[in-house]
Amino acid sequence: MKWLIFLGIILFLFLLVAWRYRKQMLAAYQIWKMFRQMKKVSKPAENQPTKKENLKEVPLVRCEKCGKWISADGALKLRQEKYYCSTTCMEKAAKLQSLVD
Repeated sequence: MKWLIFLGIILFLFLLVAWRYRKQMLAAYQIWKMFRQMKKVSKPAENQPTKKENLKEVPLVRCEKCGKWISADGALKLRQEKYYCSTTCMEKAAKLQSLVD
């Protein structure tokens, strides 16, 4: 009988403390859930290819005007195997060529 009364008092004190600090306990639970979710999201998926697998070999060419290296697919090409990174570089080169001629 003494143990039953003792357990009742301990339970009552536990419930009293839980009721008093319920907001803090709820906030701690929410933070714990957030960290669990972050851990789950940050794991790399096994099915996704790595960066090295995504890279493919693409030939690079140099812009005739500014000297910037760009992929051959994204470059603007003229007849004489001249590559430009943008239309502005091409126009500047054309102006310079017209001044020379």
